[in-house]
Amino acid sequence: MTDAPHALTVAAGFVLILLVIGDATSTLIRTGGRTGRWRPTYLWYASTWRVLRATAARLPARASDFALNIYPSSSVLGLLVLWLTALTMGWALVFWGLGERPGGTDSWGMLIYYAGTSLLTPAFGAAHGSAVQLLSLVETLTGLGTIALVISYLPALYGAYNKREARLLTLDDPLGGRLTPSRVIAVHAGQRSLDLFYRFCADWEMWTADVLESHVSYPMLALFRSQHPGQSWITALGVVTDAATLATACIVGADLREPYFLHRRGMRAVVDIAERLNIPQPRQPETWLNLAALEVAWAELVDLGLPLRDKGEAWERLQALRAPYGYRLQQLIDFLLAPHGFWGDSAEATVAEEVERAAADARLRARTRGAAS
Repeated sequence: MTDAPHALTVAAGFVLILLVIGDATSTLIRTGGRTGRWRPTYLWYASTWRVLRATAARLPARASDFALNIYPSSSVLGLLVLWLTALTMGWALVFWGLGERPGGTDSWGMLIYYAGTSLLTPAFGAAHGSAVQLLSLVETLTGLGTIALVISYLPALYGAYNKREARLLTLDDPLGGRLTPSRVIAVHAGQRSLDLFYRFCADWEMWTADVLESHVSYPMLALFRSQHPGQSWITALGVVTDAATLATACIVGADLREPYFLHRRGMRAVVDIAERLNIPQPRQPETWLNLAALEVAWAELVDLGLPLRDKGEAWERLQALRAPYGYRLQQLIDFLLAPHGFWGDSAEATVAEEVERAAADARLRARTRGAAS
């Protein structure tokens, strides 16, 4: 053989190795920016989540929940296996191009075995020549370094998950049932005072900022589901953001206080996380806001005795405030196969059937949209 094919083989091997190393460091260390569609991490999650989501939508409730609950942690381990496999193939190409033939044979399978074992332990006795021995050491560093990156990444991932989920346990309606944006205001605006609601918005603004930072840095964290029925980080984000948006649009003075800042933070979180998950923007987004929904919320706000704007003005403001994130929020809920609505801890024992119906509706929507696409 000529030198050209050997040089091309070595170059192809190094390109594959650098691709994996760049993908691993971008995913686990740099973590910023939109994920390139050519990267292994994007291809892995785009393909496996699509298959898992379509399968879960057709499974019975218990099997669907089981599949969706085990996928996030399994996908991280699968991504590690993908990286190590790609590194093995890359180093096998390098050694093949350099003329390394373990055992004196031209077997490609033997070379794959050699590269795989060298990925975790230096092959001092099997490697021939100082250049190949040095490359074997470098290969071992890439393999062990990739594993170390994943191991060091897991505590940060699960720490962010625990912090996110602990806050969800405080989002509750003492009367039980599904928590709506107007009920969020009602629960925290007793005796015609908004002080408690303003503190609520300030606290949840910090939670929203944490979710924004962690889920943009580690987008796979969005796939980790809550352990409690009827609870989801995305529906919690939706209900508190919508509550802040409703207050900003309807209550006099709220547009200068904490509800406005929570609205802004929630809007950015929804848009940025959807962008990071590569959810495509629709050309003509549907609107999920209607005047009938405002009428129900308005009557509840009136009963609270809060200072309200003119209803027509409030409706125009609400449409303008919710338009930038409303449909993206709906896309995120459907993408994650989350049931519409949020149920607090006090509702777990009393509305199990309602939660199950919402979960069944989420699976039905996924099946319908999957068939349409």
